Amino acid sequence: MSVTEVVAQLQRAHALLTEARHAAAVADAAISDGAAVFATATTGSTQPEVTQINRLAVRSGQDVRAAHDLFAQAQDRIDRYCQEIAGHGIGGGSSSLLASTSDDNATRPPLLTTPANDTNRHPDPAIRYAEEIAEIRRNGSKISPEKVVRVGRHWQGHLIWLEEGDRYTAGRAHILRENRVGNFEEVGLPETQVIDTIFELLENGPIAGYCGEDGEVYEIEINKNPRRIAIVVSDNGFIVTSYPLSLNDKIRPHRERK
Repeated sequence: MSVTEVVAQLQRAHALLTEARHAAAVADAAISDGAAVFATATTGSTQPEVTQINRLAVRSGQDVRAAHDLFAQAQDRIDRYCQEIAGHGIGGGSSSLLASTSDDNATRPPLLTTPANDTNRHPDPAIRYAEEIAEIRRNGSKISPEKVVRVGRHWQGHLIWLEEGDRYTAGRAHILRENRVGNFEEVGLPETQVIDTIFELLENGPIAGYCGEDGEVYEIEINKNPRRIAIVVSDNGFIVTSYPLSLNDKIRPHRERK
């Protein structure tokens, strides 16, 4: 077996472990949901079985999280193994190495490979962002996976997320309601680019200031014109709303009002 074939097999193993890590994160979220429902349904119960079930839920979650960590460690070792035998990690490689297969390659069946980030492209956000959702929950925040639209990481380091919401209070439906879309279009930002722009600003900054209660203000150039976009993010990272802000509106340098 040539070095190229060994690398291909290592890439397959690494990809399968990526899927396993995502599955573990989904399982962790499911265990947490189940435990929360059971705890609510048995509030006030003194039955010993209830206590035992709660303990099993805690241990199950711990075991799943431990498995997730072990999968990550295994990926690190596979990456180092690949580095040793091929001179590059799992994600590296050169065309010359990939082309240097042995002469009997034509007689071998094609190697099965699985893209390492298939789950990252999954159409269901609850699966695509399973690891991030699990992290948000571990931090003590309430999040509804079935309502999640997108998750990102704020330029300050914490996770942020957008849910579908409704047009009257918060979320994507609130941001993209008809009159608000009109506000964005007036400053040159079409509806199809609003959500991408919000995450681009929140993930990369820099911030220009603050407004209102929790509004973060970012400056952006649209069609060569300077514009300001305000984005309201709760303390736990939940994106509430966003709207264009006039350049004439006063903003403050600090989140807290002086």
